[in-house]
Amino acid sequence: MGDISRHRDIFLFTRDALPPGLLERSRLTAADLTYLELGNYLTDVSQFRDPVSYLFAKQRVWREKIIPKAADSTKVQLLRGLGALSSLAVLGATQKLKDLTSGTAADLTSYGGAAAAGVLAILASLPTDVLAALGGADDWIDEMLGTPLERTPGDPKAREEKHYGKVGMFFRHFIEGVTHLLFAQDVRERVKGGWGSITPIPAERVTEVFGASFTQYYPHEHTDQPPYVWDAGKRPQYPSLYGPSRRQRTLKDPDIGVMNAVDTHYVQYLAEGLEDVEQAWRALKPADTSGRQELLVRMGKLLHGIEDWFFHSNVVELLRLRAHTPPQGAAESDEDFLRRFVTQLSASDPEFAADQRRLRRKLYRRLRFPAYERGTKTESAGRLSRQTMSAPSLRHAYPAFPSQQDTSHTLMHALENLEHKLRLATDRLTRPAAGFLPRGGGLPGYVLCVARKLFEARDGTGRALLEQKAAERGVGITEVLAAVAGSGPQRARAELVIVDVLREWVPLFLTLLDESERMRLAAGIAPRSWPPEPGSDPPPRAKDAKTELDLQLERHEAALEPRTTDDERVENNYERAIRYLTDCGFLNSRGRDALTTAFKIDAETQKKLPGAPGAGGFLLQFAIELQEALDAGEAAAQRLDQDERRVFDQRSDNGAFNEIVGSHSLMSKDTLTSIPFFDDTRVLASVASSAVLIIMLQQVGAPAHGLDWTRILHHFIRYPPAGIGWERQAIALFHQNNRQIPKFADLPELAGLTRPATRPAAPRERRKRQELEERYIRLEAELAGYRHP
Repeated sequence: MGDISRHRDIFLFTRDALPPGLLERSRLTAADLTYLELGNYLTDVSQFRDPVSYLFAKQRVWREKIIPKAADSTKVQLLRGLGALSSLAVLGATQKLKDLTSGTAADLTSYGGAAAAGVLAILASLPTDVLAALGGADDWIDEMLGTPLERTPGDPKAREEKHYGKVGMFFRHFIEGVTHLLFAQDVRERVKGGWGSITPIPAERVTEVFGASFTQYYPHEHTDQPPYVWDAGKRPQYPSLYGPSRRQRTLKDPDIGVMNAVDTHYVQYLAEGLEDVEQAWRALKPADTSGRQELLVRMGKLLHGIEDWFFHSNVVELLRLRAHTPPQGAAESDEDFLRRFVTQLSASDPEFAADQRRLRRKLYRRLRFPAYERGTKTESAGRLSRQTMSAPSLRHAYPAFPSQQDTSHTLMHALENLEHKLRLATDRLTRPAAGFLPRGGGLPGYVLCVARKLFEARDGTGRALLEQKAAERGVGITEVLAAVAGSGPQRARAELVIVDVLREWVPLFLTLLDESERMRLAAGIAPRSWPPEPGSDPPPRAKDAKTELDLQLERHEAALEPRTTDDERVENNYERAIRYLTDCGFLNSRGRDALTTAFKIDAETQKKLPGAPGAGGFLLQFAIELQEALDAGEAAAQRLDQDERRVFDQRSDNGAFNEIVGSHSLMSKDTLTSIPFFDDTRVLASVASSAVLIIMLQQVGAPAHGLDWTRILHHFIRYPPAGIGWERQAIALFHQNNRQIPKFADLPELAGLTRPATRPAAPRERRKRQELEERYIRLEAELAGYRHP
């Protein structure tokens, strides 16, 4: 998941582009269209609940948290209880141990030297269920990250909330609170900017829609390359999914095509969904406003898949490639043409001027296909090949694959999204150099209001904390209070004090919603030394000192403890902050209840297993580990920027995590920093999405004859034609008209789509959505064995 704001921007364009007469004929108002965006938005945030990602989080917890501690703390007990196996202690890192552990020996034997290696040899030789029973850890992991499918009663597609695990439940309620903040009418202090321009809807309807449409991640809803064949090294054996389709092939273009998973399966899913909406809309009574709103939610989910085709694939790069002059020569290899295309385009296109070397490298890699080797126990999704280079992919339009190396970081991108939305709750901010502090902006209004209530509370704890943190920064409390009021000569330093207060008071909020705090924790640098001066080394740390992450986890655990606060309430820090947020008008009562429930789950799980974190602590640790990977990827990319020879590196993995060929991180173009071709992508996604909605609204207001939605979708989801099609016309109009995205009526090719596309009268059986959901659930069952190392 990239920036959810991109889908919101498409909605805002669509809403403004719809002719008023068309809305009226469809018995809709502009306010009703909020349900369209709500469906689109919920499709994205449902990615916070992905059972497949959670399976591998379980394995990681075992490998990195449970087993090392077992080697240290229960070694004697294990040896006493497993004396019959004690001879295995001499195995160490031998081939026998490697066989027993399915390739994880190097990981296991790295913990605690030879003695620990012996214990781990015993552990590795045990049946999985015996190992899993160790200290109640497996039950705790299942409770936190979801019940294994074989232990989930009933229909897996209708599993109860608890079977998604406490982490999933925490996210569910946390996101419900944020959804009310963004969409509910009874939030007094509306958000600013793009989110604030969405017409709010009744809170009870937000609750209803959220309950019905917050589901879980499914690849087809995001046009992601599906992981149905989990081991990418085996995918070439399944061209019906992963090979290019033949639909557009001609004598002139004998090899072009869109990946079959999209061109057949996903397009059919979308077409069946659109046919269902069309028929259901026609069956509604004129006065059934709520029925039309519910169909708009369904349309929003379908439009999300259309938009993501452009955001998540290499189709925009191929569009540029097809138009490049001079074209590929008869004797010119794909590799030579690709290098010439990248070199010539980057020399002439202004988009490459600011960062030419990195952008050339990204463009080159987006037009390649990765090479994988067979997976192992620890890298079951396949291993990026070190022997076979990636290949030019000039005739295959394919979506990015969120592989095991990439999937987990979807949550990190989601957190960044959440951060972006909430940071913009009252002020237009730029990404800061440190903490919540924007360059020239100031703390968000909701933070200032909540902080003021804490400082003014009658119990005095907030003022005492403020005084302590102000003294540590050498700032007077008067200056800090002046900063809260919006003035004062030392505002920037005073705001640092407020961030210090937030760190002590609500550390999980600060960690999840502020990238700079995650970067600080990942770097292990104390707050008053952050950010470090350029080129400086971090201050030395005492050998046995706690890490910054350890200290943050301790702060979070303390923040979950209930205490008597102002007006004799008994609540923990997060419940208090949520109450203040509501009192300040930034949250309604339903949103307050949802967020409070999330932190009740957190407090409950914090006490489940001694020495183990609760849901919030798990997320805090996970966020920092992911931030470390992202920071390492960025550092690697910066090193590559210094080496011209690496621009045309053919390896699938060039050492930078976010540049792996075929990966979501490389190919997705749904953030402001997703250049090159971010503008081209949002233009095409906006035009395609709005066109499908307009065609639908035109259709439901016309005599019933039905449209062939498959043919219509194939006009939008296709390998780009060599000639001038709607894609090139739309991009040209965008640049000609002062960067205004063209409307449906501006593109005659689209306006005529409904006329020749009438479908046969006989309806087809609509099963594709069910089939694709069942495929992903079967994948979950197949991968269940990987939840232990």
